[in-house]
Amino acid sequence: MEKEANMLIGVLKHSPVFSNLSEDELLHVISRVHVREYDKNAKFMHEGDSNSFMYLIIYGRVKISLVNAEGKEMIIAIRQSGDYFGEMSLIDGKTNSASVCAMEKTMIAVIFKEDFCHLLNTQPKLLLGMMRELCFRLREANEIIERLSYNKAPQKLSLLFRNYINRYGRKDNDSIVLTIKLTHQEIADMSGLVRETVTATVNQWKNDGYLTTNADGLFCFSASFLENFPIL
Repeated sequence: MEKEANMLIGVLKHSPVFSNLSEDELLHVISRVHVREYDKNAKFMHEGDSNSFMYLIIYGRVKISLVNAEGKEMIIAIRQSGDYFGEMSLIDGKTNSASVCAMEKTMIAVIFKEDFCHLLNTQPKLLLGMMRELCFRLREANEIIERLSYNKAPQKLSLLFRNYINRYGRKDNDSIVLTIKLTHQEIADMSGLVRETVTATVNQWKNDGYLTTNADGLFCFSASFLENFPIL
Protein backbone atom coordinates (compact mmCIF):
# COMPACT_ATOMS: atom_id res chain seq x y z
CA MET A 1 0.00 0.00 0.00
CA GLU A 2 2.83 2.41 0.84
CA LYS A 3 4.52 1.62 -2.48
CA GLU A 4 1.29 2.38 -4.33
CA ALA A 5 0.86 5.65 -2.41
CA ASN A 6 4.41 6.73 -3.24
CA MET A 7 3.82 5.92 -6.90
CA LEU A 8 0.64 7.98 -6.88
CA ILE A 9 2.39 10.92 -5.20
CA GLY A 10 5.13 10.78 -7.83
CA VAL A 11 2.60 10.87 -10.67
CA LEU A 12 0.56 13.67 -9.10
CA LYS A 13 3.65 15.82 -8.63
CA HIS A 14 4.23 15.75 -12.39
CA SER A 15 0.57 16.17 -13.37
CA PRO A 16 -0.31 19.65 -14.68
CA VAL A 17 -3.39 19.78 -12.44
CA PHE A 18 -1.89 18.54 -9.17
CA SER A 19 1.74 19.69 -9.41
CA ASN A 20 1.27 22.84 -7.26
CA LEU A 21 -0.20 20.98 -4.29
CA SER A 22 1.83 20.42 -1.13
CA GLU A 23 2.76 16.95 0.15
CA ASP A 24 -0.09 17.03 2.69
CA GLU A 25 -2.56 18.17 0.04
CA LEU A 26 -1.44 15.37 -2.27
CA LEU A 27 -1.90 12.85 0.53
CA HIS A 28 -5.43 14.16 0.97
CA VAL A 29 -6.06 13.64 -2.74
CA ILE A 30 -4.81 10.06 -2.82
CA SER A 31 -6.95 9.21 0.22
CA ARG A 32 -9.92 9.70 -2.10
CA VAL A 33 -8.80 7.75 -5.17
CA HIS A 34 -9.39 4.15 -6.17
CA VAL A 35 -6.80 2.36 -8.29
CA ARG A 36 -7.80 0.12 -11.19
CA GLU A 37 -5.84 -1.76 -13.85
CA TYR A 38 -6.93 -2.25 -17.45
CA ASP A 39 -5.53 -4.63 -20.05
CA LYS A 40 -4.62 -3.56 -23.58
CA ASN A 41 -7.69 -2.74 -25.71
CA ALA A 42 -9.97 -2.46 -22.65
CA LYS A 43 -12.52 0.33 -23.18
CA PHE A 44 -13.64 2.02 -19.98
CA MET A 45 -15.34 5.19 -21.19
CA HIS A 46 -17.95 5.19 -23.94
CA GLU A 47 -19.07 8.14 -26.03
CA GLY A 48 -22.61 9.16 -25.11
CA ASP A 49 -22.69 7.34 -21.76
CA SER A 50 -23.14 9.10 -18.44
CA ASN A 51 -20.02 9.32 -16.30
CA SER A 52 -19.42 9.57 -12.54
CA PHE A 53 -15.63 9.46 -12.46
CA MET A 54 -12.49 11.43 -13.22
CA TYR A 55 -9.58 9.28 -14.36
CA LEU A 56 -5.84 9.92 -13.80
CA ILE A 57 -3.30 7.75 -15.64
CA ILE A 58 -0.65 6.30 -13.31
CA TYR A 59 1.13 4.37 -16.05
CA GLY A 60 0.33 3.21 -19.58
CA ARG A 61 -1.28 4.98 -22.53
CA VAL A 62 -4.87 5.52 -23.64
CA LYS A 63 -6.49 6.81 -26.81
CA ILE A 64 -9.43 9.20 -26.79
CA SER A 65 -11.60 8.73 -29.87
CA LEU A 66 -14.87 9.47 -31.61
CA VAL A 67 -16.81 7.50 -34.22
CA ASN A 68 -17.79 9.53 -37.32
CA ALA A 69 -20.97 9.26 -39.39
CA GLU A 70 -19.38 6.51 -41.53
CA GLY A 71 -18.64 4.44 -38.43
CA LYS A 72 -14.88 5.07 -38.60
CA GLU A 73 -12.93 5.68 -35.41
CA MET A 74 -11.17 9.04 -35.21
CA ILE A 75 -8.44 9.38 -32.58
CA ILE A 76 -8.66 12.80 -30.94
CA ALA A 77 -5.68 12.43 -28.60
CA ILE A 78 -3.30 9.99 -26.93
CA ARG A 79 -2.57 10.41 -23.23
CA GLN A 80 -0.01 8.92 -20.83
CA SER A 81 1.11 8.98 -17.18
CA GLY A 82 0.04 12.12 -15.32
CA ASP A 83 -2.78 12.97 -17.73
CA TYR A 84 -6.43 12.91 -16.74
CA PHE A 85 -9.83 12.80 -18.45
CA GLY A 86 -13.53 12.43 -17.66
CA GLU A 87 -13.75 15.71 -15.73
CA MET A 88 -15.96 17.51 -18.26
CA SER A 89 -19.04 15.38 -17.65
CA LEU A 90 -18.54 15.77 -13.89
CA ILE A 91 -18.54 19.54 -14.24
CA ASP A 92 -21.40 20.06 -16.71
CA GLY A 93 -23.44 16.91 -16.03
CA LYS A 94 -23.49 15.94 -19.72
CA THR A 95 -22.66 12.55 -21.20
CA ASN A 96 -19.15 11.55 -22.30
CA SER A 97 -18.00 13.43 -25.39
CA ALA A 98 -15.62 10.63 -26.45
CA SER A 99 -14.58 7.04 -25.78
CA VAL A 100 -11.35 6.00 -24.03
CA CYS A 101 -9.45 2.75 -24.62
CA ALA A 102 -6.23 1.41 -23.10
CA MET A 103 -3.45 1.10 -25.71
CA GLU A 104 -1.34 -1.07 -23.40
CA LYS A 105 -1.60 -2.34 -19.84
CA THR A 106 -2.68 0.76 -17.94
CA MET A 107 -3.17 1.70 -14.29
CA ILE A 108 -5.74 4.36 -13.53
CA ALA A 109 -6.56 6.33 -10.38
CA VAL A 110 -10.33 6.85 -10.31
CA ILE A 111 -11.91 9.75 -8.42
CA PHE A 112 -15.66 9.52 -7.78
CA LYS A 113 -17.84 12.55 -8.56
CA GLU A 114 -18.54 13.42 -4.92
CA ASP A 115 -14.83 13.21 -4.07
CA PHE A 116 -13.97 15.28 -7.15
CA CYS A 117 -16.40 18.02 -6.04
CA HIS A 118 -15.05 17.86 -2.48
CA LEU A 119 -11.47 18.30 -3.68
CA LEU A 120 -12.38 21.26 -5.90
CA ASN A 121 -14.19 22.93 -2.98
CA THR A 122 -11.38 22.37 -0.48
CA GLN A 123 -8.25 22.73 -2.64
CA PRO A 124 -8.08 26.19 -4.31
CA LYS A 125 -4.79 25.35 -6.02
CA LEU A 126 -6.43 22.28 -7.56
CA LEU A 127 -9.26 24.42 -8.90
CA LEU A 128 -6.72 26.82 -10.46
CA GLY A 129 -4.84 23.89 -12.00
CA MET A 130 -8.09 22.55 -13.44
CA MET A 131 -8.90 25.94 -14.97
CA ARG A 132 -5.47 26.08 -16.64
CA GLU A 133 -5.99 22.59 -18.02
CA LEU A 134 -9.42 23.45 -19.39
CA CYS A 135 -7.81 26.41 -21.18
CA PHE A 136 -5.25 24.00 -22.63
CA ARG A 137 -8.05 21.69 -23.79
CA LEU A 138 -9.81 24.61 -25.48
CA ARG A 139 -6.61 25.58 -27.30
CA GLU A 140 -6.15 21.93 -28.27
CA ALA A 141 -9.69 21.80 -29.68
CA ASN A 142 -8.99 24.94 -31.70
CA GLU A 143 -5.80 23.34 -33.01
CA ILE A 144 -7.69 20.21 -34.08
CA ILE A 145 -10.19 22.35 -36.00
CA GLU A 146 -7.33 24.24 -37.65
CA ARG A 147 -5.55 20.99 -38.49
CA LEU A 148 -8.65 19.57 -40.17
CA SER A 149 -8.91 22.67 -42.36
CA TYR A 150 -5.57 21.92 -44.07
CA ASN A 151 -5.13 19.49 -46.94
CA LYS A 152 -1.34 19.16 -47.09
CA ALA A 153 0.40 16.58 -44.89
CA PRO A 154 3.26 18.85 -43.67
CA GLN A 155 0.73 21.39 -42.38
CA LYS A 156 -1.37 18.77 -40.62
CA LEU A 157 1.64 17.09 -39.04
CA SER A 158 3.38 20.28 -37.97
CA LEU A 159 0.22 21.36 -36.13
CA LEU A 160 -0.13 17.94 -34.51
CA PHE A 161 3.50 17.91 -33.37
CA ARG A 162 3.25 21.51 -32.18
CA ASN A 163 0.41 20.50 -29.88
CA TYR A 164 2.28 17.50 -28.50
CA ILE A 165 5.49 19.49 -28.04
CA ASN A 166 3.53 22.01 -25.98
CA ARG A 167 2.26 19.17 -23.80
CA TYR A 168 5.06 16.61 -23.77
CA GLY A 169 8.17 18.44 -25.02
CA ARG A 170 11.34 18.33 -22.92
CA LYS A 171 14.32 20.54 -23.73
CA ASP A 172 17.58 18.71 -24.44
CA ASN A 173 20.33 21.18 -25.37
CA ASP A 174 19.15 22.86 -28.60
CA SER A 175 16.45 20.30 -29.36
CA ILE A 176 13.16 19.19 -27.83
CA VAL A 177 12.41 15.53 -27.09
CA LEU A 178 8.79 14.42 -27.33
CA THR A 179 8.39 12.33 -24.16
CA ILE A 180 5.30 10.49 -25.39
CA LYS A 181 5.91 7.67 -27.85
CA LEU A 182 3.84 7.87 -31.03
CA THR A 183 3.87 5.38 -33.90
CA HIS A 184 3.40 6.45 -37.50
CA GLN A 185 0.01 4.69 -37.53
CA GLU A 186 -1.13 6.55 -34.40
CA ILE A 187 -0.02 9.85 -35.93
CA ALA A 188 -1.94 8.97 -39.09
CA ASP A 189 -5.08 8.16 -37.12
CA MET A 190 -4.90 11.53 -35.34
CA SER A 191 -4.12 13.60 -38.42
CA GLY A 192 -6.55 12.05 -40.91
CA LEU A 193 -3.70 10.83 -43.13
CA VAL A 194 -2.62 7.37 -44.24
CA ARG A 195 0.43 5.84 -42.57
CA GLU A 196 2.50 5.88 -45.78
CA THR A 197 2.06 9.66 -46.06
CA VAL A 198 3.11 10.15 -42.43
CA THR A 199 6.21 8.00 -42.96
CA ALA A 200 7.16 9.86 -46.15
CA THR A 201 6.77 13.26 -44.46
CA VAL A 202 8.69 12.22 -41.34
CA ASN A 203 11.50 10.78 -43.47
CA GLN A 204 11.69 14.01 -45.48
CA TRP A 205 11.93 16.03 -42.26
CA LYS A 206 14.71 13.73 -41.08
CA ASN A 207 16.58 14.34 -44.34
CA ASP A 208 16.06 18.08 -43.88
CA GLY A 209 17.48 17.90 -40.36
CA TYR A 210 14.23 18.86 -38.65
CA LEU A 211 13.95 15.75 -36.49
CA THR A 212 15.58 12.50 -35.43
CA THR A 213 14.46 9.47 -33.45
CA ASN A 214 16.42 8.51 -30.32
CA ALA A 215 17.21 5.04 -28.96
CA ASP A 216 13.87 4.92 -27.14
CA GLY A 217 11.94 5.63 -30.33
CA LEU A 218 11.05 9.18 -29.27
CA PHE A 219 10.98 12.07 -31.72
CA CYS A 220 13.64 14.75 -31.19
CA PHE A 221 12.94 18.09 -32.88
CA SER A 222 15.76 20.44 -33.87
CA ALA A 223 15.90 24.19 -33.34
CA SER A 224 15.34 24.61 -37.11
CA PHE A 225 11.99 22.79 -36.80
CA LEU A 226 10.95 25.12 -33.98
CA GLU A 227 11.97 28.14 -36.03
CA ASN A 228 10.04 27.05 -39.09
CA PHE A 229 7.01 25.82 -37.12
CA PRO A 230 6.82 28.20 -34.12
CA ILE A 231 5.46 26.80 -30.86
CA LEU A 232 2.55 28.63 -29.21
